[in-house]
Amino acid sequence: MRKVLVFGGTVKSYQYEIEALKQFDDVEFVISPALKEEDVIEAAQDAEVILFTATKLNERVINSLEKCKLIIRYGIGYDNVDTEAAAKRGIYVCNAPKYGVIDVAEHALSLIFATAKQTVAMHDRVRAGRGCDGVAPFLRLAGKTIGFLGFGNIGKAVCQRTNALGMKAIVYDPYVSEDVLASYNAEKSDLDSMLSRADFVTLHLPLNDKTRHTVGRSFFEKMKKTAILINTSRGAIVNEQELIEALEEGLIGGVGLDVFEDETKPVDPRIVNAKIAALTPHVAWNTDVAITAIHEEVGDNIVRYLKGERPESVVNKI
Repeated sequence: MRKVLVFGGTVKSYQYEIEALKQFDDVEFVISPALKEEDVIEAAQDAEVILFTATKLNERVINSLEKCKLIIRYGIGYDNVDTEAAAKRGIYVCNAPKYGVIDVAEHALSLIFATAKQTVAMHDRVRAGRGCDGVAPFLRLAGKTIGFLGFGNIGKAVCQRTNALGMKAIVYDPYVSEDVLASYNAEKSDLDSMLSRADFVTLHLPLNDKTRHTVGRSFFEKMKKTAILINTSRGAIVNEQELIEALEEGLIGGVGLDVFEDETKPVDPRIVNAKIAALTPHVAWNTDVAITAIHEEVGDNIVRYLKGERPESVVNKI
C-alpha cells in the first residue's frame, strides 16, 4: 500500500482528502499524532506522501525518509521544512499558496482599520463605561500612503483593497516589474524612500535565512514616527526586541500584528500595551471559506501526484 501520512488533526478534519483518495485502491490515509522528532521519524519512515502544518521536518527527519516522494504543507509558509535536504533526496515540497490569499489580505486590512481608528482602545473605553472625552483624532485612510515590503499574491490583494480606500501604494520589491505595479496603480520605490514616505508599512515576505530579522532598528529609524507597521506574514521577519524598543522610544506610531517571533510564548506586554496596537494570534487565514479551500487545494495536489502528474506549487528545486 502507498501511504499518505498527515501529522495532527482528526478524521473529520481531513474528510475531503479521505474521499478524494478513495479512487485509488492501493492508497491508505494515516493520521499521526507524533510531535517529538523521534516519533515523527518512526511514523514517516514508510510514507510516500507527508502532509503537515506545524511539525518540524528538519534535515535529520528528511534524511530518515525511505519512501517519501512528496511533502505538502497546509499553508503558504514553509520555513519548518528543510527544502534543500528534500531536493537532494528527490522529494517534492509543496505549499498551499492559493487558499487564503483573500482572507489574509482582508485581515491585513482589518489591522489597518483597527490601528487607524484605534478600535481596540475604543472598545476597552466603552467596556469601562467611559465616553469620548479626551479621545485623540483618528486617521483618515483616504490620501494616506501605504508602503509594501514584498508584493506577492497577498500584497497585491491588499493593494487592491487599499486602492479602493483612496490610499496611495508604494512598493519595494526588486522582483516585481514596473508594468505589474502599474496594473495595481502602485509606485516602485527603493526601500529607504518607501519607509520615509509611508504612513503604513505592510510586510509580505516569506521567512528564510535572508529575510529573518529584516525589520529591525535601522528599519524603524527610517520610518515616520507616526507610521504603523502591519505584519500578517511571518513573525521572525521582525526583530521583536528592537520593535519593542522602537515602540517605547517613539520611533514608530504603532503596530497591527497577526504573527510573532515566538508563538509558543505569550506576547510581550510591552507590545500588547503599546499606545496603538491591534494584535491577533496568527488567525488571518481562519475563515469559513479558507478552511474548506485549503483541504481542497492540498487534496487535489495529492491526487495529481498519485496520477503520475507533477504536483503544483513546488517550492524546492526538482
